[in-house]
Amino acid sequence: MNAAELCRVLLVGPVAAADVPELADEGTREDVRRRLADAGCELAYTPGTERWLVRLGGPLPRLDAHDPVLAPDRDELAVLATCWLHLRFLPEERVRAGEPAATGEPWLDPDDLAELLGARLDGGGLAVALDRLCGMGYLSRHEGRLVAGPLLDSLDEPAAAEQARALLARHQRLASLRLRAAELATGGSGGVHAAD
Repeated sequence: MNAAELCRVLLVGPVAAADVPELADEGTREDVRRRLADAGCELAYTPGTERWLVRLGGPLPRLDAHDPVLAPDRDELAVLATCWLHLRFLPEERVRAGEPAATGEPWLDPDDLAELLGARLDGGGLAVALDRLCGMGYLSRHEGRLVAGPLLDSLDEPAAAEQARALLARHQRLASLRLRAAELATGGSGGVHAAD
């Protein structure tokens, strides 16, 4: 396949690297990247699934009557962020912290996901969001569990991981401060008592 054909194939969905050996050639890959960049897209490789895919290189222009088929809406982005956190970021952080890598592919129970998202989405809204995200290739269902789809790997970027680390550290500091405040309010260890 030539670069134009590769672009067309990639624009309709992720492709197994074995099916497009032309992308192993650096010159062809750069030609495909250049052509995709002209349309505001990026070529990405997902090592976990050994697939090439195309993703948007920036935000979509807003059009009043436009209903993008592949662009997640706000609710879907909330589900996607939660899934990325639990299926990609946290498992990698555990390995970074020196814990042994878990055996098998990380997964989420849809009921646990509903609990994590709380009031953000009702049951029906979550089901619709999951159906769309599975259809887009961000998630897959396997034996009643949610696992990463090929597009979820495309979100693994150093900037996203750094931002997630900063938010996680902030959350941990706030949780620690709340615990300490509760201890002080109940006269727990280290608290100052009125009789002292």
